[in-house]
Amino acid sequence: MISLEELSFQFEGATRQALRDINLHIEAGEFIVLTGPSGCGKSTLALALGGYLFRQFDGQAGGRVHVNGLDARRDPIHDVAEVVGLVQQNPEAQFCTLTVEDEIAFGLENRRMSRSRIEHRMRWALDIVGASHLRQRTLSTLSGGEQQKIAIAAMMAAKPKVLIFDEPTSNLDPAATAMIFDVIRHIREVAGITVIVIEHKIDYLLSFDPRLVVMDRGSIIHDGRARHLLEEKRRELSELGLRLPGNDLERASRAARRDAGRVLAQVDNVRLGYDDRVVLEDVNLDIHAGQIVAVMGDNGSGKSTFLRSLLGLLKPQAGRVLVGGTDTLTTPVSALARQVGFVFQNPDHQLFADSVGAEASLAPHNFGLCDVVTRQRTDTLLVQTALDGYRDEHPYRLSYGEKRRLNLISILSYQPQLILLDEPFIGQDWGHARLLLRLLRDEAQRGATVLWITHDPALARAYADRMLFFSEGRLSVDAPTEEGFGALERMGRASYLPTVAVP
Repeated sequence: MISLEELSFQFEGATRQALRDINLHIEAGEFIVLTGPSGCGKSTLALALGGYLFRQFDGQAGGRVHVNGLDARRDPIHDVAEVVGLVQQNPEAQFCTLTVEDEIAFGLENRRMSRSRIEHRMRWALDIVGASHLRQRTLSTLSGGEQQKIAIAAMMAAKPKVLIFDEPTSNLDPAATAMIFDVIRHIREVAGITVIVIEHKIDYLLSFDPRLVVMDRGSIIHDGRARHLLEEKRRELSELGLRLPGNDLERASRAARRDAGRVLAQVDNVRLGYDDRVVLEDVNLDIHAGQIVAVMGDNGSGKSTFLRSLLGLLKPQAGRVLVGGTDTLTTPVSALARQVGFVFQNPDHQLFADSVGAEASLAPHNFGLCDVVTRQRTDTLLVQTALDGYRDEHPYRLSYGEKRRLNLISILSYQPQLILLDEPFIGQDWGHARLLLRLLRDEAQRGATVLWITHDPALARAYADRMLFFSEGRLSVDAPTEEGFGALERMGRASYLPTVAVP
């Protein structure tokens, strides 16, 4: 089905190869989990299998890529697309239209399917990802997790012979994650198609008994049955930063600080929404200095909406939000930004400079803070996050996970008092995720407050002092983390319990 021989690729202007001497053979119907550290070449390999790498990116390629008898390097892309479906890591990167219906119908219309057949495929695809209720929505109004569901549905509707999922659950809540993996299992069993999942969550996928292909620095370093590799190569895989089952949970040594420190932000009887659509109402809480707060809830439950209100990007429809005693309703975002740092869900939404080094120090420059201490702090952060070697590279040449790390550096460089993070660890291997969380813990130790949207209960348990859980338009849980998980268990939200350990 798939044959790669001596495949290599180096992006134009890059100093190293993104892919090096890749040899890989995959039979029809196989289930492959492709994993490895952030930036190791997984997404680049996926683009090569779909033929996109050789048409949309400038660079030097070598070797052969054959899929179902087609030459992915040279045959027409529309022929390759009939065989290979690729769900990309960033759903916005593959959207072609403005509405959910149009997005799913787009590829089917290009195949000149009948209206009735398109309708049947659309209903099936939306139902199988649990997104039928989103059918009438515009894509720009969806949460990141909801967008990811639609991206998956749009690709599945075409029913290709090979389905490649590039971290398909990175934006999804735990319940939706389990559902998507079940969907992948069902598709494979019913259709017998070849499935390749690029994923850091190896522990979630062991029940599939997959073949595990491990990459590092552009090369394949291990290839075999997952359970066998976990037995034989556990230490080496752990050193690569992979999340493995059975490792001990790393717990934060710092005591919980639910009410420690001064109040940095107050949210009083707040209602939030867009136009006439209410997303959250009756939200009341105080946010104290020195806390790490995990913000959790289902996709579309209002988590990102809540964070945006703390920077004044969304003004309350009722009630008030005070940050540092300042009312966000009447204060410009520019006046709040010195004390409030925000990392958005999509890394491309906040990359502005022409080099990684310039991006890392952009905010301090804008705030007039580029003294010796700030420059040293920024340099140290680049080294700690393994981005120092990319200083002169354009940020868009980084991998998705590397972009996320750069986003965070650009915030930590000027040390705001309130740090807002919308799913900051998407695309991160677990070694880098733990590193970033330790950096955030250091910020909390100096008195900053971190509010962090996460769908990972194990990481929340290990690092957060406090949990906020949004459900059905309200703040359902506000408690110290352990008490919060107890409340979720009583609520029957088992998928949010930290049953998986952090390596």
